[in-house]
Amino acid sequence: MTADLHPDVTAAVAQRLRAAAEAALPSAPERHPEPARDGQACLGALVDALRADPSTDLAWLLLTVLAGTFPVAADVRAVLRDVDLHDRVGLELSLLDRAHQVAFRTDTVAHEARVVTGVVVDVDASAKSRFHNGIQRTAREVVRAWTTDRDVTLAAWTWTLGTLRMLTPDEWALAARWDDAVEASDPTDDGGRDQHTAAEDDAVLVIPWHATLVLAEVPLGEHCEQLAALAELSGTAVVAIGYDAIPVISADLRPLGEPNGFASYLTVIKHVRRVAGISTSAATEFAGFGSALAAQGLPGPDVVEVMLPVTVPPAPEGYRRAAPARPQVLSVGRLEPHKNHGALLFAAERLWREGVEFDLHLVGGPGWDTTSVEAQLDRLREEGRPVRWSRSVGDEELWTLVRDASFTVFISLHEGFGLPVAESLACGTPVLTSSYGSQAEIAAAGGCRTVDPRDDEAVLDALREMVTDAGLRARLRDEAARIPAQTWQAYADALWSALVEEAA
Repeated sequence: MTADLHPDVTAAVAQRLRAAAEAALPSAPERHPEPARDGQACLGALVDALRADPSTDLAWLLLTVLAGTFPVAADVRAVLRDVDLHDRVGLELSLLDRAHQVAFRTDTVAHEARVVTGVVVDVDASAKSRFHNGIQRTAREVVRAWTTDRDVTLAAWTWTLGTLRMLTPDEWALAARWDDAVEASDPTDDGGRDQHTAAEDDAVLVIPWHATLVLAEVPLGEHCEQLAALAELSGTAVVAIGYDAIPVISADLRPLGEPNGFASYLTVIKHVRRVAGISTSAATEFAGFGSALAAQGLPGPDVVEVMLPVTVPPAPEGYRRAAPARPQVLSVGRLEPHKNHGALLFAAERLWREGVEFDLHLVGGPGWDTTSVEAQLDRLREEGRPVRWSRSVGDEELWTLVRDASFTVFISLHEGFGLPVAESLACGTPVLTSSYGSQAEIAAAGGCRTVDPRDDEAVLDALREMVTDAGLRARLRDEAARIPAQTWQAYADALWSALVEEAA
């Protein structure tokens, strides 16, 4: 089987075949001290099992361990056809030939692997980058809780994009212990391909087998063809947190190309066992997609709602909210078209021209298209209007800004959840937000003035009311203070129940 291979490759393939045989067969062959002969014995036993029961899951596993990378669905189905066309020796040869073709797509054939039958969590972006938006924050909080009291395997994708692998200690800390990892790391070091490629020299691959694979983030499009095959054919229950379907439902507000990448993600969602939407709105979006799959003869995922929690750090001891001379209006969120900053700046300019006095502070990095908003900001500042834009602030400064604000504004056109709304309320600060979707769900608990974000005049009227009516702000602040506290631990527990226990 492996006589013509490099010794390192021979040893790695033999190790993976041994791991597969011990996981998939009632009784694995007796271990031989020579890797090539041990691998040959395991391959023969696995091929015999496949011929006796030509199942997609065993075909997927055999191809994966031989190639050292995840196959796509066409590869697996080709193996099953070969079962009918070849005798035992011919099937072995065709498997090795096909595995060589699959392995050629990546560069992980010389790596050993763990065949995992428990819970695997894909935290690729959270492990490789210091980026900490809503998705990464959710993933990190969930795995922090799960790795504290449950047995889970955290995994990232290899840089050749074909396989999951174990995390390095630094990556594990970044994904599962975010605060400690950031405090201990170099703030100018954001990882990067070279750093993680070097970390993969001795990486151990992760092969889920009749396991549960949790997609804690939205996977890159480059992973999706292999993930779809894994979800459909491997025997592993793939489950996902459902954040939103903005790239397809609001494609006109997203950069060109993003809808195509999200469509690749939906090819995975077709075959996942369960999706836990982060809000009613998000769950409705994924359920709508799932119901359309009947046209392809597919049942689609079971979609449930597990609403995100909101936790904020406690106010410093002795903190008292500042009493500004004029209202302080804060808007937190990346500057992107669907966040609708243009409508806020238009309303603010109208009020300033009326002589209404207030300060406006935008906090958030630039998104994919800030041309129009930056032009508005430049013009307003040239006119001496009291508006600021902070591209980045530290966590401590951000929470101070939110607590000190007279109110915050988040009038996004489409959100999966709307974390800035919920976090503002958790700080006791009123919010002007959108009157539909997930933002309206959050606002239903109180503390918010809602408005149709697509109606400029309505936004103007609502902003005027919030700026000029101190009594309204005081009433909304009292409502916000009465909203019950939530915890990430409770969310993680509910998510485990929904995605792991109930989807088994």
